[in-house]
Amino acid sequence: MNNTSFIIYDDPIPRYIHCEYNQPSPKPKMGSTSPQSSSPAMSRRTCALSRITNETKIQISMSIDGGALAPFEPSEHFDSNFQPSTKHPDLAIPLPASHHATQITSTQQIAIDTGVGFLDHMLHALSKHAGWSLAIRARGDLIIDDHHTTEDVFLALGTAFNKCLGDRKSVVRFGRGDAPLDEAVSWSVIDLSNRPYAVINLGFTREKIGDLSTEMIVHGLESFAQAASVTLHVKCEYGFNNHHRAESAFKSLAVACRVACERRGEGTVGGGDVVSTKGVLGSSVSG
Repeated sequence: MNNTSFIIYDDPIPRYIHCEYNQPSPKPKMGSTSPQSSSPAMSRRTCALSRITNETKIQISMSIDGGALAPFEPSEHFDSNFQPSTKHPDLAIPLPASHHATQITSTQQIAIDTGVGFLDHMLHALSKHAGWSLAIRARGDLIIDDHHTTEDVFLALGTAFNKCLGDRKSVVRFGRGDAPLDEAVSWSVIDLSNRPYAVINLGFTREKIGDLSTEMIVHGLESFAQAASVTLHVKCEYGFNNHHRAESAFKSLAVACRVACERRGEGTVGGGDVVSTKGVLGSSVSG
């Protein structure tokens, strides 16, 4: 297990984050979605972190290979009481009171609670179709608006994704996804490049969808790309329903992430290698 602690200084107040990643697959009943994970070289890529500021308190547990999630870190900002579930014995995270973005299956654990309902819905769709297990709990200054909470959730998610990837060896690296939702169609292209860049074009015609500002969907995806250190292009080609435009975009991103994060097996071209002429794709924020 690799343990990394680091501080991000892009705000006036430093945010302390602790992360555990690239853990060997445990032996509980719930396994990884990938049969390759049984190999030591293909251990599940996981991360648990906290992001604490004056404006938001966020905790994430993530596995980009699905399976059982690691517990949240102990935190004074959240209830530490956890009652094991007899229905889900592999579950190590508390489930939110509202289950609108909770889904526990034999291969994935998803529990999203940001305080912004439509954001929860989009992150649920993203994690489900990307093949991730993902738990997020956030407490933000929603009394002001949804800006800080949405931005910081995406920054924390991008950081966790970045740490899960580690040195990015064996990954396919490039991924494209296309997804419809009724009349709307979107596509996404991602490059696990370690060069943060984002072009997001979703063409919203409403100021809000539910309680989430549409401008924050665009800014959130930009923030994810920055923190994840990826190049990201997302576009909704058409669709008159703004909910459908947003959801098709997140689902297309999920497909792109799933393709790009797939690992080449040992003995195949690229297996164990960094897919770059530079020879390096590793995280720029690792310790």
